[in-house]
Amino acid sequence: MIKPLALLPFILLGCAYNNTYHKPDVPVKNQWSVPDRNIESGNESNLPYIAWWQGFNDPLLDQLIESGLANNNSLNMSRGHIEAAEGELKKIQFQWIPDINVLLGYSNNPATGFPGLLALIAPNYTMNVFSQIKQQKKAKYELAEAKAEDDAIKLTVISQITASYFTYLAEIERRTLLQQLADDLTHQADIASKVYRGGLSADINVEELRSQVNLIRGEQQVIEQNIIVSRNALQYLINHNPGDLKTNKSFAELNNKQLVPGTLPLTVLENRPDMQMAENRLRASNEGIGLAASQLLPTVQLDFIGGPVAGNNNYYFPTPLMSNAVDFNDQLLKIPVFNMSAFGEIAKARGLDKVSYYNYVDTLQKALRDTTNALSANQRLTAKLMQTESATDHLAKAYNLNQRLYQKGIQSYLSTLNSKIALDRILINLNQDKLQQLLTIVNLYQEVAGGYKSGEKAESSNNSQ
Repeated sequence: MIKPLALLPFILLGCAYNNTYHKPDVPVKNQWSVPDRNIESGNESNLPYIAWWQGFNDPLLDQLIESGLANNNSLNMSRGHIEAAEGELKKIQFQWIPDINVLLGYSNNPATGFPGLLALIAPNYTMNVFSQIKQQKKAKYELAEAKAEDDAIKLTVISQITASYFTYLAEIERRTLLQQLADDLTHQADIASKVYRGGLSADINVEELRSQVNLIRGEQQVIEQNIIVSRNALQYLINHNPGDLKTNKSFAELNNKQLVPGTLPLTVLENRPDMQMAENRLRASNEGIGLAASQLLPTVQLDFIGGPVAGNNNYYFPTPLMSNAVDFNDQLLKIPVFNMSAFGEIAKARGLDKVSYYNYVDTLQKALRDTTNALSANQRLTAKLMQTESATDHLAKAYNLNQRLYQKGIQSYLSTLNSKIALDRILINLNQDKLQQLLTIVNLYQEVAGGYKSGEKAESSNNSQ
C-alpha cells in the first residue's frame, strides 16, 4: 500500500508535465442558419487573399487601404509585439548554448591557493531540459498569437478605412441633396407667400415650409461635422494629420451590386484571425502547465573555471604562461525534493488554461453570432435598398409626368414642385439606404475574414500546408 502512495506524486507530476492539448469540442453546423441571396454559392477558402475592395474600382480607396496597411499605428504597434515575441523565442532557443565568462583580476583567497593575479575562462551550463522544451513550445505559440493579432488588426483597418470612405462620399452627396431640397422648399414657400398676398387661398402653410428649411439648415451643419469626422478618421487610419481629402469618384458611382463569395462556417472559423489567436493562446497556456510542473524535475549544472594564475599572491604571471594553471569543474544534478510553491504554480497554470479554454469557446460563438448577424443584415438591408430604389423610380416617373403636364398647361407649377420635393426627399432616403447596405458589405467581409492577406499568394500558403 505504501509503494503506490509513494509513486502517486510522480504520477501526478507526469500527468501535469505531459498535459495533452485537446481542442475544445464545440458542435458547429457547417451551414448558415440565415439565407443571403447576395452571397455566391460554394465555399471560397481563399477569402483572406482576395482584395475585395478593388471590386469598387476606386483608385483612391485602393491607395488609402495600401497606405493604411503600411503606416497605421495600431499595425506598427502589433509589428512591435511580433518582434518582441520573436526575440523571446530566440532568447529561449539560445539558452541551449552555454554561457562563457572571462574572469580577470587578483585574488588572495586561501581556499583557492592564494592565486594572486589571474586570467580565467568560465563556461557555465545550467539547464532544466524539461523546462526548456516547454518554454520553447510556449514561446512559439505566443509568437503565432502575436502574428494572428497583427492579421486581426489588418482586417479591422481595412474595414474601418472602407467604411469611413463610404461614409465620407455619402455625406458629401447628402449635403448636395439636402441643399436641393432646401432650395425647392424655399421656392415653394416663396410661391405660397405670393399666392397668400394675392388674396388667393393657399393650402400650403408658409411658416411650416420656412420651419422645414430651418431644420434642413441645421441638418446641414451636422453633415459638415460628419464630413470632417470621416475625413479625419481616414487620415488617422493612414497615420496622417487631419487635412483635406480630394476624391474623384461620387457616391452614386460606387458599385454596390457585387456578390460576396460564399463560404461555410467551418471555413470562416479557420480563416478568422481572432480564432487563430484564441487557439494559439490556448495551446500556449496548455504548455504553461507543463512549464510549471518542470520546476519539480531535475536541473543539470556544468561549470568549468580554468586558466593561468600567478600563484603565491604574485602580481605577475610565470613563464611560460600556462606553467601555473588552475582547473576547476563541477558536474551537478539538482533534484528538487521539497518545493511546495511549484504546486501553486501548477494550480495557477491550470486556472489560466481554463480561462484560455473558455475564451476559445466564447470567441468561436461570437464569431458565429457576428457572421450570422452580418449575413442577415446584408440580406435585409439590400432588400430594403431595392424597395427604396423601386420607390425612387416611381416618383421619378411621376415627376417627369407632372413636368410634361405643366409644360402643356394642364397642371400648376406648384403641383409639379410638390412632386419634385417628394423626389428630393426619397433621394435622401436612397442615399442613406445605399450607405447602410454598403456598410453591411464591409462588415460581412470583415466577419468572413476577407482580404487581410491580400499581399500574399494563396497558392504558396496552401502548398505549405
